[in-house]
Amino acid sequence: MRKPIDSAILLAGCTALLYSWSTANYHGFLTTLSLDSDMMERSFHQVIYSGLIVSFGPILLMLFLVAFALFIWSHAILPVYLDWVRGGVRPKRRVIKFRRYWIGKRITPTIEKNEKSRFNRAAIYSLSGFAFVVSLIYFENKGQQQAKDIIAKHLAGEKNPGNMISVVIGNNKKTLRYLGCGAKNCAGIEGESNRIYYFSQSTGHSFIYVPKNVTSASSG
Repeated sequence: MRKPIDSAILLAGCTALLYSWSTANYHGFLTTLSLDSDMMERSFHQVIYSGLIVSFGPILLMLFLVAFALFIWSHAILPVYLDWVRGGVRPKRRVIKFRRYWIGKRITPTIEKNEKSRFNRAAIYSLSGFAFVVSLIYFENKGQQQAKDIIAKHLAGEKNPGNMISVVIGNNKKTLRYLGCGAKNCAGIEGESNRIYYFSQSTGHSFIYVPKNVTSASSG
């Protein structure tokens, strides 16, 4: 009966992480572009999928570094250490002396072991909370950088057909640089005036499809 509970807690924790990372990334993106979060509200599925996309690279990098560190420890450092300890009496005495220097010879009472265990748990929770806050800062900065790149290209006058959209606002047809869409509304910025327009997805908008092979060939 315990495994389903643990699996449910793990799934809920992963969902909460993805939701938090996606929200932090999107918040940094919106605030940098001065977009209204209420107008650009996303659905739950959009938030979770976006969190998976933005965290995919950092998670893979972290897993690679952990696997590499474990490989170095198990295949390089630990075998050399064990061979050194088994090489004679003198290395064993050094290890015992080192352990006694840090641990001591005294027998630890049960109450002391319990308090140390409580401190270790509190330290792990505190470090986990700190790592979570740092991750939120990282993903928010990542969203800010994405928005800054869009604005830099806009101010430089770069017009990639894949990033430009046409939409009818009122009775006027506007050509805008696409900024993003929420669950119901989208946003785009006009070229010369730098005016940002919100428009409903129900009104529709059009863009020029650029095949990827054409883009890569022209860029090369």
